[in-house]
Amino acid sequence: MADDGDAAAACREDMTTSVRLAPSWPHARPAHNAVSPPTLTPTMSASPRPLRHARSAAACRALLAALLTSLAACTEHVPKGDPIKSSIVFGGLGDTPGHFAYPRAMTPDPDTNSLWVIDKTARVQQIDATTGGCLTLWKMPLTDNGKPTGCTLSKDPAGHTLVYIPDTHYHRVMIYRPTPPERTADGDPVRHTDQPELVGSFGEYGAGPGQFIFPTDVAILPTPGGLGVERIYVSEYGGNDRVSVFDAGYLFLFSFGTFGASSDAATIEFDRPQSLAVVDVHTSQGHSEKQVIVTDSRNHRVGRFSLDGKLIAWMGAPDGPGDGPGEFRIPYGLEPLGDGTILVTELGNNRLQRIELATGQGLGTWGRPGRSDGELASPWASAVIGKTTYVLDTGNNRVLGFPTPALKKRSRN
Repeated sequence: MADDGDAAAACREDMTTSVRLAPSWPHARPAHNAVSPPTLTPTMSASPRPLRHARSAAACRALLAALLTSLAACTEHVPKGDPIKSSIVFGGLGDTPGHFAYPRAMTPDPDTNSLWVIDKTARVQQIDATTGGCLTLWKMPLTDNGKPTGCTLSKDPAGHTLVYIPDTHYHRVMIYRPTPPERTADGDPVRHTDQPELVGSFGEYGAGPGQFIFPTDVAILPTPGGLGVERIYVSEYGGNDRVSVFDAGYLFLFSFGTFGASSDAATIEFDRPQSLAVVDVHTSQGHSEKQVIVTDSRNHRVGRFSLDGKLIAWMGAPDGPGDGPGEFRIPYGLEPLGDGTILVTELGNNRLQRIELATGQGLGTWGRPGRSDGELASPWASAVIGKTTYVLDTGNNRVLGFPTPALKKRSRN
């Protein structure tokens, strides 16, 4: 099956059919127990071609150089936009701590002012969000088949941080409890490089209940108070193209979605649901309710669903990809802002877009394609800590930080 790092293939919008091939490798067992959103009828792009694992540092660098060259050619569509006025820049291509090799997952850890980043060498790094220094580093145990594409945090009942990683090409979800960051008497960070405690793992290859084909992301519905898990939502692509829901003990509850492009609420269909978020949405009745937000990346739309998987609304252009306000081109990342809006990271438009969830209205965009200061190359994710927004500039192997813009006045019809 295709490796999802080939963003150049994902940009071929002239393709009209998706290819679905069964993976040839054996599955892995668990380790243990303003614009209103119209209806969308999108086109579909072809699945990217496989990209094999590099077995040495030199080979990895050569592979990444070739990949970046191919990404540079993915500029047939160049939306208008200004570069991000970044105040923080860190990373850079490399396999040493604090550097990245095509990073594809990022999630914020506000309690420690840090970002968790996973790159295409399967390294999991906790990065100081101010200095870019590496606080924690480990590598996923299995990597030959492919690398993870998502990362999510939650708290256990004791208040410890748990890191949920969809181990994409091993068709499972891994849950780790890392050692909290420490500092020396002089205030210097102590880097942890030991494999953290694995507290849980669930899933196996397949299309049945509770099984996965290429899980991409995890979203947590916390218990009241936030110290505990009520539900776990997992998105996947590669044929299943659905969201599966589990309880805190990893028991499968239900799933919603199948592969396709329909916008009919009675038949929920996805083409690579890449990212998930459980957020509070302000409804037209004047109250707030929790909903599940899903980026349906190859259908170029974002969906709102009830906690039980009922479609509430699709957001995006009515006829495929677009670059106007409230329109998307290969939306990948989601970052809730806690005010009824969400940041959508668009891999295809090389930008961030702020969206009002209740209406689908676009409230502003940031970024444009390129390799220079403030420009983006196939960004995968964004994160917000305090008053700073961070974007994972995947193709440029870096993280950009900039002051979160003030919310524009919303139009009311």
